[in-house]
Amino acid sequence: MGKGKIHGKAVLRPYADSDWDLVRDFIASKWGVAHPMTERRLFDWQFSGFGPSRKLARPILLFMEGELAGFRGIIPGLYQVPFEKGMRILSGGSLAMWMLRKEFRGQGLGHLMHAEAERMCPVLSGAGSNPETSVPIYLKNGFQFLEAMNRYLAVLDVRACRERFGDQATVIPPVPAGAGVSLGPSKTDPASLAETWEGSAFAAGFFSLYRNEEFWKWRILESPGFRYETFVDPEGAGFAVARIEPLFSGKESAIPGSCVLRIIDLVPSSASTWSGSEDGAFARFLVSCLEWAREAAGCIAADFHCASGVFGPMLNRAGFARERDFTLGGVPPLPRLFNGSPGAGRPINALFKAPGVCSFEKVYMVKSDNDMDRPRRLDTNGQVLY
Repeated sequence: MGKGKIHGKAVLRPYADSDWDLVRDFIASKWGVAHPMTERRLFDWQFSGFGPSRKLARPILLFMEGELAGFRGIIPGLYQVPFEKGMRILSGGSLAMWMLRKEFRGQGLGHLMHAEAERMCPVLSGAGSNPETSVPIYLKNGFQFLEAMNRYLAVLDVRACRERFGDQATVIPPVPAGAGVSLGPSKTDPASLAETWEGSAFAAGFFSLYRNEEFWKWRILESPGFRYETFVDPEGAGFAVARIEPLFSGKESAIPGSCVLRIIDLVPSSASTWSGSEDGAFARFLVSCLEWAREAAGCIAADFHCASGVFGPMLNRAGFARERDFTLGGVPPLPRLFNGSPGAGRPINALFKAPGVCSFEKVYMVKSDNDMDRPRRLDTNGQVLY
């Protein structure tokens, strides 16, 4: 984008570190003073991304007569894209946080910002987009759209889930205690995780963020918000990435010994699992992870989001249930937001635009691909609550 592009009275330019105070005030005024992205350490981490495009695909700022009027967030990254002659690695970005001041809407400025994002990024993706505002723009620009990711649920403590979430939680068959041998987290080795990814999702031809060593360092080890745990099967079936989310009874009152396991990534090493096989070995590994979560961490439930349904047979074997199969009257068995929201929460949608990819059949997008898995509430000292 260079130093700035002039379109009539509008000027577009990329975010620079010197813009922080201006952008922080804009976020506070449009999203609220308590928004986590007003904390610079979280903002800098999220929008640093990974890959060579991290210096080029910066958030887009729109100025009107010298005043900041719009923000279009872009998280730079690398994408693995299937072509007829094999896989290619392309630079791109994930779209996160988009706002235009109310008085400037209806003038095509939002479209202007989006067009600049497309110009910078050959591949774009997003998740959790607003169906009333941004989604129509994406559809008009040729994005592939999935109304809701597949969400899989596991109940580890029926009584606790009923007390916390209501009777609807009991419709899910629980994972019985002692179903597996407890297996705790391992030390995160980004190079090893990247090697497993390369031989599984990449070899299977899935469109996805290219989860190389740099990705795992950025997304897990460098995260200043959540602490992510890596579980590695000692028999070589694959690995999982998850975090433990405490449950709160009020704004800042955690319920002692009560939490949920948010599974972020599942990466089976067997190629057949990426074609929809049950994969008994990985299912047993996952049950062992759930056993640890229940025994050692006090987790009463677990969940996992994925755009593709390819892991359905394996997850069913491990004791998970697909949310939409047990949703009654529009109410899911477990809330989509475990903290901070009185309602069920909106399903997480997914979208992308990439050369040659035209469906979600072989697309691995999960909760963390966009900004759907970053802190949502901080305490008065800026520390993460959930």
